[in-house]
Amino acid sequence: MSARKPDGLPPQAQAAWDFPLFDAIMGRRSRRFGLGMEMTSGPFQHKSEYHPYPLSDLETAMLVAAATATTGPILAETNLPGAMVKTIGKPYPSAMGSHRSRLFFTNDEGVFVVNADKAKMTKMREYETADDRDKLLGFYDNFVEKIDNGRMDLPPSEPGIWPHNQWVTNMPGTTIFMPVIDVTKDIIKLMINLCDGKAGRYAQNTGGYYIVDDRNGMRPCGNQKWVDNGLLNKRKVMTLSRLEKLLSDGMLAEGAFMGQLMALTLQATGLGGWVYGGFSSTVVLGGTPACRGLGFRFIQSKSDPFPIPVGRDGVFEAYCPPYFANMSDAVDAALEGALQTMDQWEAKGMVKPHTAPNAEFDAATIPASPDGIQCVKDMCQYIYETYGKFPATVDPIQMTLFIQAHHLDLDFYDKHMKPGAYLDTHKNHFRDWHGNNGPTKRATEE
Repeated sequence: MSARKPDGLPPQAQAAWDFPLFDAIMGRRSRRFGLGMEMTSGPFQHKSEYHPYPLSDLETAMLVAAATATTGPILAETNLPGAMVKTIGKPYPSAMGSHRSRLFFTNDEGVFVVNADKAKMTKMREYETADDRDKLLGFYDNFVEKIDNGRMDLPPSEPGIWPHNQWVTNMPGTTIFMPVIDVTKDIIKLMINLCDGKAGRYAQNTGGYYIVDDRNGMRPCGNQKWVDNGLLNKRKVMTLSRLEKLLSDGMLAEGAFMGQLMALTLQATGLGGWVYGGFSSTVVLGGTPACRGLGFRFIQSKSDPFPIPVGRDGVFEAYCPPYFANMSDAVDAALEGALQTMDQWEAKGMVKPHTAPNAEFDAATIPASPDGIQCVKDMCQYIYETYGKFPATVDPIQMTLFIQAHHLDLDFYDKHMKPGAYLDTHKNHFRDWHGNNGPTKRATEE
């Protein structure tokens, strides 16, 4: 990448770390015009006099850490202890602690994925002291993986990019961060919690929820047997589309949380950029002949005219076929970590947050019952056989937001905006971060 990181966190990064939170919150703006850009129409026509200036590794590492770094064990202080405690804390909250959101990004050098799920924790507060801050650089070195050479293949044109963003998206010198969400694992876990009338966290002692297929005449979702034997309560009806939408909407918020954390970091570091949509996720993920995008695998479902993203092979794969032979195997894999004991969790080098003895905690934990697991397997297989995909009504892999970061062209803002359009961190960015080694001007004929 552009400029290697220093051995320790340097003064400008320390200053960004200590930047006042409410100044970042109240100073947050979408600042789109970067070095090397040109706006050819509208009231703010402008051509940058400078060449693009890509983010350094240090700047990129700050943004990556703000969204995905390991922060310690989650507390999971509930009256029904369970598997949620056996997850790793991140800067953003996650449904059931799963963190099935993966951050991808692209710049002039390539396409990258942040394998934050592979990181471990060492203590309750991973970034407790000033000395801990250097871990940010190690996190970046150890868990950012290059998966493609060169900037992501995504032309600034339709069908991928909508017209109002074509002048600015994926331009040279920019870095685009892309939170990609897998909803399959958490839908499986939610089904266990809702439907396991013997051990489910949301259905305990009252019978599990009876999930019906509202797109097929409210018929049972492969679960009539479990209504008949009493595991499910026929009076507690929930439609399949509502269950999937509830989970999907909640998980998509994780990408927005990441985006806001990075947006606040832009203020502290003096970088430009913003959080936005205005693109086709099908194109960006790679589901059309228009471009490679992120290179995800797509399947064709008998119930949907559009291709369905299921994962990038070996990088980020949903809990469904073709990555599993059937949904029974996918359910087993999704629940695997939830069934381990606290001794097994600590043996993996993880930290537990509580003082309760492991045996006492495990004894209070209600595991999923064999009947509950089989019920969920039956429902998941019904969905896959009926719709040719899992889940039925939402895509297994989803992406709704970009977070773009770049160096601002202050000349544009001085010319077209009133004073106050940018912060002192933007004004002094090249002095503080690049030793006044600022951007170079284009030749006049350019």
